[in-house]
Amino acid sequence: MGLSPELISVLNAMIDPVHIINKNYEFEYLNEAFKKWNTRLGFNTNVIGKKLTKIFPFLSDRPLAEYEYIFNTGEPMAIAERTNPRREDFYNIQRIPIMDETSSKVTHIITIIRDVSKNVAIMEALKESERKYRSLVQTMGEGVWVTDKLDRTILVNSTLLKMLNYTEGEMLGRKVTDFLSSESLEFFNDVREQRLAEEVRASTYELVFLTKNGLTVHTRVAGTALYNEENEMIGSFGVISDISTEKRFQQLQERFIGVTAHELRTPLAIISGYLELLQKGTVNTQEHQEIYKAMYKNTVRLQDLVQSVHDLTAIQANVFTINPKKTSLLDFVDHFKKHINMLYPNRLIIIDEQSQSQQIEMMIDSDRINQVLENLIDNAAKNSPVDKIISVNFSYFDNSLIITVQDEGIGISNQILFQLFQPFSHIPTEYSQRGTGLGLYIIKSIISAQNGRLSVLTQENKGSCFTVTIPSLNKEIPR
Repeated sequence: MGLSPELISVLNAMIDPVHIINKNYEFEYLNEAFKKWNTRLGFNTNVIGKKLTKIFPFLSDRPLAEYEYIFNTGEPMAIAERTNPRREDFYNIQRIPIMDETSSKVTHIITIIRDVSKNVAIMEALKESERKYRSLVQTMGEGVWVTDKLDRTILVNSTLLKMLNYTEGEMLGRKVTDFLSSESLEFFNDVREQRLAEEVRASTYELVFLTKNGLTVHTRVAGTALYNEENEMIGSFGVISDISTEKRFQQLQERFIGVTAHELRTPLAIISGYLELLQKGTVNTQEHQEIYKAMYKNTVRLQDLVQSVHDLTAIQANVFTINPKKTSLLDFVDHFKKHINMLYPNRLIIIDEQSQSQQIEMMIDSDRINQVLENLIDNAAKNSPVDKIISVNFSYFDNSLIITVQDEGIGISNQILFQLFQPFSHIPTEYSQRGTGLGLYIIKSIISAQNGRLSVLTQENKGSCFTVTIPSLNKEIPR
């Protein structure tokens, strides 16, 4: 073999299994540790002069190719692998070439085997732990955002990606500030400065982010600074909760309080002033009539506002209900006509009564439908000149009441149409400045509660036509 006594002495002293093979893959040397290792694994220890593939018949082509590579290149190689497919033991195998000094060719390869089963088990456990951690992060209902010390993104979960409408590739490596709205930039920088100064390690605050298509997302962030063993800040971990709905509801509440206070002030002032005149007895009979009409009209406004407050609360609490009763369409339209003429004595409102000849009864909530029609006519009156006609048509078809309310006013722009049925969506016009913006939102809920439909056709400067379809809960009943 030509190995020096010094090398043999070193190999014999090693506690790790060692063997040497020649270019024919034949064993030429093995130390005592290799014999013990072979015995423990259940293999033959009488291997000198025998081929590697005979002693270990399960060897694949890969280790043989590695041996061939070392013989051809003279480069050492180290790799962790299982040496026995029937066992889970892992070994770090080092192969070291022995060179012929005269020809500079590899004549033998020394193989040193170190048992690293415990280390491999630890690494596998760490990998499994990381996998479970990543799985937990990805399945969280809140967004997760991990950054390095320069606030560059190194991990985001699917919830956050969906929240901001970005892909993972579009966010990784970019700074948090790239996604913040201008209103949150200064605040975020203050939070970051506090962390760097180690004044605050964990905190909760609100930030506004921008989605990929430019929409704002209000969030609550529970942020924690990350530190290494040397107590140096290496990044941050944030849990992001979308509170946009909560914010919108809060804004609605604030706006509702402001609008309601404003709307209550005017009719109360009118009623109060007229009552004061009546108490003084300084008005004649004709003036009394005008005062009574104004008081009635403003009392109705107060009643409508209180009803709107009640309905809005019920809709938001998901307890909104209707009370359908057997109703004669003839009586319903007749009562409605008198009521509308009293509310709008100075408006030209034409009510088509053709449906009355059908003498039909339906199961409907007539009070709620009255509320719907009052709102639609009030909306038409506020969006059209006093001298223009407002048309109301009643018809009955396919066991459903169909009502249209049409005006000749300013119509509805596309921008307003988009938010028409949202609460507090009132936009003042040249014909009317008042309004809570609750009417269309509430009547849409009333119609939906009766399994009905509401549609609108509109053209700017030409007017609008709202169509309400309410199905009956029973078939046609002749009187």
